[in-house]
Amino acid sequence: MTDTPTWLLVMAAVAAVIATTWYLGRAVADALKAGSHRSSVSKSVVWRIMGVFVLGAVTYFFTRHWVITTAITLVHHATFVVVFYLHERAWMRAGRPTGKARNVAKALTYEIILGMGIGGLIVLAFTGQWSKVTAITGTYTAIKLVMYYLYDRMWKETR
Repeated sequence: MTDTPTWLLVMAAVAAVIATTWYLGRAVADALKAGSHRSSVSKSVVWRIMGVFVLGAVTYFFTRHWVITTAITLVHHATFVVVFYLHERAWMRAGRPTGKARNVAKALTYEIILGMGIGGLIVLAFTGQWSKVTAITGTYTAIKLVMYYLYDRMWKETR
């Protein structure tokens, strides 16, 4: 079996998740008052749903092991429900930067500093291999940086 079908499967899964959560997130965001605790929780839950599928696909691609994939995905997302909520609340209090620069700054702090740092430690704990940490967190972070920027803009447009 070659890697091409797996990559196509991963990319198709990522595209399907992005499209589905875009519409789901839009509906939830439209129904909630922007800036409320309920809105932050809802935004975090929808983001987690999307992230579960993306991280699962990326992790399985690099490990080819369902138990490790499941463990990394569950621990990562259980941890990051809280991290994302706290990150959102902190940025609501921050006045600067504004506009698109704010979206980029939020994405970088969340995905690079928090995501690669904490996420990398979770991958290392389950795989024991720095090469897996680099491959999984690097790929996942690259995908999520693009997704985060678009996702944050989508929620902002509903305000």
